[in-house]
Amino acid sequence: MECGIFHTPYMRPGRTDKETFEYSMMLAKAADSFGYRDFMVGEHGMQAWENIPNPELLIVAAAQVTERMRFAPMAHIVPLHNPSSLAVQVGYTSQLLQDRYFLGVGAGSWENEAVLRGQPGDLSEAHPRLLEGLEVMDKVWRRQPFAHEGKYYKAAWLESGIDAGSVDHHDAFDLKDGEEYHALADHSPYGGADGLEIAITGLSKGSPSHVLAGQRGWTPISFYGGSTLLRSQWDVYSAAVEARGDVPDGSRFKVARDVFVARTDEEAKEQAKNGALGHAWSKYLMPVYKKYRILQGFIDDADVKVDINDVDLDYLADHVWLCGSPETVMAKIERTFEQTGFRYGQIAVNTHDALDDPAPWVESLRLFATEVMANIEVAGSKSPVHEFA
Repeated sequence: MECGIFHTPYMRPGRTDKETFEYSMMLAKAADSFGYRDFMVGEHGMQAWENIPNPELLIVAAAQVTERMRFAPMAHIVPLHNPSSLAVQVGYTSQLLQDRYFLGVGAGSWENEAVLRGQPGDLSEAHPRLLEGLEVMDKVWRRQPFAHEGKYYKAAWLESGIDAGSVDHHDAFDLKDGEEYHALADHSPYGGADGLEIAITGLSKGSPSHVLAGQRGWTPISFYGGSTLLRSQWDVYSAAVEARGDVPDGSRFKVARDVFVARTDEEAKEQAKNGALGHAWSKYLMPVYKKYRILQGFIDDADVKVDINDVDLDYLADHVWLCGSPETVMAKIERTFEQTGFRYGQIAVNTHDALDDPAPWVESLRLFATEVMANIEVAGSKSPVHEFA
């Protein structure tokens, strides 16, 4: 089974951008050496806990200190960008990394990020802006003349460029034979517009993002919130795939989880509770997972049922996180396969701020890749050990 990294990142408020960047480089190098297939970097500019506004800066730097791992912004929040500028940026990065780059897109879920850009705080424009923005981006990548004037965006690709002297403050001049005044740079994606892998994340039950993934042949990613949620996403994705005459493949599905592995269950639980994972949940993720109604899905799946307001770190370690020895974590994963009814192809580990004591966190990443995921079979996915040994 494949393993990946979902680097939101969950950094403690007060960390400087430089600290976050350097910690990210360390995690990328470690993950690459352990055989992780993907390193996906979140894009947020307003949340103190999710503090990377430009994933490409980190991605290009990390690609220079790693050898095999693929990278993706996960996700570019398309409604927050000028789509033409974003298309050029993505194409440029894709050409730099070639087959080690893929693109993640999303509509966004934080109200303050929309308001900062002058958009409604209720996110009512988010999904239509996503769809129209993607339409513009695709046109830019194809490098053919077009004129787009939609509800939210206006863009054009000129057939022959701007004539010399046509701008008022430019002096007219004559072009000589062989001069390339009108030559346009090619920042289309590596492999062309149709060769770029695109992935999209979903949070909600029956997520429209997963419908879109199925319709367009994109890679679906889920933030796991229990078997009912994931099954609903798989169902709408599968239906969309079948509607376009294809066969849904579970190995394409990536699922983001909180993970901590140690040699024994007791060691894993204590380190997870008292380390980066427990701190992030205590200070930040508990209200987030309640807001998006994700936490209840874990409770519904657990043998031990509690009121959502009574969930504590012990309950999280036992019933929510993939926490324990390699054998225990493998058993927890196999149970999710049984509960959801399909075998998905990758688990992407959510990263947390272990900057002050990284050794246990890095060892957990190693154990997860080499002693958990390498021993779980999913048809069509790639074992980290076999792929990268």
